[in-house]
Amino acid sequence: MDQLELPSDIVWSDRRFWFQDLETQYSQAGSRSPSEQACALMIDLQATFCAGAWAATIILSTSIVQAQMKEHGTYLTWIDPKELTWMNKLRNRLVHGDKRKPGITIQDQWTRRDEWEKRARKAVEITFKALYEYEDDD
Repeated sequence: MDQLELPSDIVWSDRRFWFQDLETQYSQAGSRSPSEQACALMIDLQATFCAGAWAATIILSTSIVQAQMKEHGTYLTWIDPKELTWMNKLRNRLVHGDKRKPGITIQDQWTRRDEWEKRARKAVEITFKALYEYEDDD
């Protein structure tokens, strides 16, 4: 039950450094000044991510993006709308559920943790884009 155990110090540190490196990369673009709510929630997001709570990371990431949008009354025009739609749909599936087709299953927790980690990392990256108006030059 790895998902219920504390990650090793090495795993925690690897995740923490990835998160902090990503924040450094995105924050260099400047910011519209992240909202107080968004900044406060980022602390929980980092802890949640480092712990490996992937579904919670996605849910919290979406909440932070929504807090930022509400604070600034913006539609985050610098982010691909498909990314925001992806994250919102995934969050809604996780939060609202569907008995016939759950957003996440116990089987996912046992056998698809790597896939959920990829989704969580993508959600964190979208969150940093929302906070720092980062436009990818690719």
